[in-house]
Amino acid sequence: MNIYLSAVNQKLYYSKLLLKQSRPDVGNMPLLQEALYQSALYQLECGYRHYLREVATTYQFKSPESIAVIEDLVAALSSINKHPAEAQEMASLEANPESWLNQMLAAHQQLSTLPQNDSKTTQSSPIAVVQLNQQDERVVFGEQELSEWQRAFEEMVDRHRELMIEC
Repeated sequence: MNIYLSAVNQKLYYSKLLLKQSRPDVGNMPLLQEALYQSALYQLECGYRHYLREVATTYQFKSPESIAVIEDLVAALSSINKHPAEAQEMASLEANPESWLNQMLAAHQQLSTLPQNDSKTTQSSPIAVVQLNQQDERVVFGEQELSEWQRAFEEMVDRHRELMIEC
């Protein structure tokens, strides 16, 4: 039994639950809305990392816990002379800036990175104020993008699992 399969299913389910919680009546609480969106994104990203390990396990790689990124998966499978279409598809999606996977991972990376500090401190105030600059290329996401990423991820997983059933 592939333990990562249930972990991926759990993360997909959690992200779906969080997105259902972002109802219009939550709209008057923007911080709660943002927390729900960020939580859903975290579940999707975590599910994707588990999915990389699921693919490795399905193709009988002996140390799936060592897989953290797509490059790890490709290298691991190459080391056992396997080059599945599933890994190639994910690598292509990650490399394409227009793809849902690239955008989802970029949004997660953006949330994980602190804003840049340009070290300009305002001295005219008794309290030092530091100006933080946000990155120019911010990924904007909301319920629509998250729902699309969740749907695309679930569709990809289902499609891949149908193909991998023969492994």
